[in-house]
Amino acid sequence: MIQRRITAVVLAVLAAALTAGWVAPLARADGDPGSDVLVNQNLFAGADAGLSVQQQVQLGGLLKSAAGAGVPIRVAIIASPFDLGAVTGLWHNPRAYARFLGLELSLAYQQRLLVVMPNGFGFNWPGHQSRPAYRALAGIPIRPGADGLFAATVEAVTKLARAGGVRLAPGPAVSGVPGQAVSHGASAPPVRTARSTENLLGILALASLALIGVLLALRPVLASRLRPHLRRRGWRARLASRRRLTIPGGGILVAAVVVVGVIAVRSNAPTDSAAQALAANPYLDPGTSLAGQAPDFTLSDQFGQPVSLHDFRGKVVILAFNDSECTTMCPLTTTAMLDAKAMLGRAGSRVQLLGVDANPAAISLEDVWSYSELHGMLHSWQYLTGTLSQLEQVWREYAVEAAIEHGEITHTPALFVIGPQGRKAKVYITQMSYTAVPQLGQLLAREAASLLPDDPAVHSNLPYARVPPITPTQRASLPRAGGGTVPLGPGSSARLFLFFATWDRETSGLAGQLSALDRYQAIAARSGLPRLTAVDEASVEPGSSALGDFLRRVPQPLSYPVAIDRSGKVADGYEVLALPWFVLVSPSGQLLYYREVSTAGWPSTSVLVRYVKAALARAPQPAGAAATRSELAGSPPALASLHDQAARLLGGQPALAARIHALHGYPIVINAWASWCAPCREEFGLFASASARYGRQVAFLGADTDDSAGDARTFLAQHPVSYPSYQTTTSSLSALAAIEGLPSTIFISPAGKVVYTHTGQYDAQGTLDQDIASYALGG
Repeated sequence: MIQRRITAVVLAVLAAALTAGWVAPLARADGDPGSDVLVNQNLFAGADAGLSVQQQVQLGGLLKSAAGAGVPIRVAIIASPFDLGAVTGLWHNPRAYARFLGLELSLAYQQRLLVVMPNGFGFNWPGHQSRPAYRALAGIPIRPGADGLFAATVEAVTKLARAGGVRLAPGPAVSGVPGQAVSHGASAPPVRTARSTENLLGILALASLALIGVLLALRPVLASRLRPHLRRRGWRARLASRRRLTIPGGGILVAAVVVVGVIAVRSNAPTDSAAQALAANPYLDPGTSLAGQAPDFTLSDQFGQPVSLHDFRGKVVILAFNDSECTTMCPLTTTAMLDAKAMLGRAGSRVQLLGVDANPAAISLEDVWSYSELHGMLHSWQYLTGTLSQLEQVWREYAVEAAIEHGEITHTPALFVIGPQGRKAKVYITQMSYTAVPQLGQLLAREAASLLPDDPAVHSNLPYARVPPITPTQRASLPRAGGGTVPLGPGSSARLFLFFATWDRETSGLAGQLSALDRYQAIAARSGLPRLTAVDEASVEPGSSALGDFLRRVPQPLSYPVAIDRSGKVADGYEVLALPWFVLVSPSGQLLYYREVSTAGWPSTSVLVRYVKAALARAPQPAGAAATRSELAGSPPALASLHDQAARLLGGQPALAARIHALHGYPIVINAWASWCAPCREEFGLFASASARYGRQVAFLGADTDDSAGDARTFLAQHPVSYPSYQTTTSSLSALAAIEGLPSTIFISPAGKVVYTHTGQYDAQGTLDQDIASYALGG
């Protein structure tokens, strides 16, 4: 009886210790540190923020006051990409990260969430419009360094509370607290390692204390029961009994060693290595654990039949929010879902794939049917839709944003895994990487398997490290439709590529457009322009026969080769972000021009020829100020005054607004940049060239955003342009146009209306020229 009790207690302690050993790697694998902290606390200050303990205490007190007054606010201060964990792709995108973080926290926290980055603010509050908050945050400067982040955060929290009807006093600095700064840069990873080690040691210490407690509690009982037996036997018997008496203690010691060994082995096991690779892969979301019941809903599938989430109790549900006309992330999401089910083999029959339409402008049964059919999923999943109000209710319950902004559909590419009992398990955010699709499928398959009672095998063993792409500077070859291969890489001449997939015909007349490109190929052959090569992105095609079936329906054979990219490595290397996508590559492998057809439209033959010629010409940058003045001679007075202030740093947002008003009647191009922004530096030469060539017709202005005046002036001295810049902030610019990050370029019509905002770096002169022609010159 005693032995059974000892065994039971020891097993219980071992179970607890082993559980701790299994939980630790999961915690280390989390890809977003901010979400871990903000589940239970009101402030996350990234390791690179450099805030002193005193500043953190003061911020914590301010947030506690806000919560006590009925306006709870949680804050994430993100000072560098390292503070984002595995989602570094959202660096310098505070608004996008606020939406992402809000989704991760949605089951634990659904109040105001503020994100502070060096280039601006992000805000999220499930079920509420973010526009009033951004108006409240407009004009708050974010100066460089820890003090700048601290001051901006205090002011932002104060203004958000005031917008909620509460006036907060920032309060005096906390006395008696040392102002020791948090270490920066490369020291951040060791801090995380130390925390993991402390957690592990803490677990072992607790297990050891529990074991010692068990021994101490049972020692009197053991002694009283065994003492009579020892007295009745000789010293040999006593020795033997003592040996037997030490067996439980020795067994516990051995068990403790086993526990330590298991934890140590797990910390170096392939799963831990995979977790590290996963955390280091910026193009693959490791998933965020959730809790609680998944909100139920009833919508109609592509066949018009009513479907409820509770219909699938007993199955694992993989639920995606999908734009029915999407040509970017959604096809990657649905391909990963199909991969996941296939990787489970027979167990895939216990996994249900569901989609909910996330395009407010395309919610008919025909829309969800068309997407399902063209992606080969008509009978592989149920794609749900309903009235707009029904869909909006589901979007709110799952913290998914779906809206039309500036004529484009934006939505959260969220992918939920729901257990057989209807409880949320994890959420994943699809990243824009074709090579990561099978890896995401494997993640989904393994999560689904872990939720099924028998934990079925996953028939896939892909590494989670980033898959190296094939860039235009690398020599490679792809199989050619109809036989043979197509060489890629540097050569004697430039080349034009069109990336597409057969399902592009849902939103455009793909067959007719491909046939029309025969005319371009004929002109290219006569005039020496770059020859065209089409590339079918087979990594997201519905099947191996999709391309062949489609090409047989094209009226006549195409005059240019069609290559097949089965791995997605070429699409990633050539920086393809949507399909169809044109890319012009120089002989050395430099990207000269790209065009996203889904937003810019299919170009006519003459337009395509013109853009290709302009990109190839790549007018040389002026040799100096004298050359620039010569090229801009004869400019109208309003534009000439800009040239007279070339590369100067002028006033703030009010001065910029006044200048825009004074330029009424001229098209305006505003480039938002900062000296600390690497992509801004890389594209600055393109604006120097473009402003010199178009400066007699178009007004160019710079907006030095969230930057110090000294750094900005030094930058302008090193990167001269023919126009001035104004000091601004992301918040103040947001009053003019939605700024998701730096660099951004705003196009304003002669009537003073914002007609287009380009987010991100221009990495090709031809593409910048195209946008100037389209949005500034109306061509």
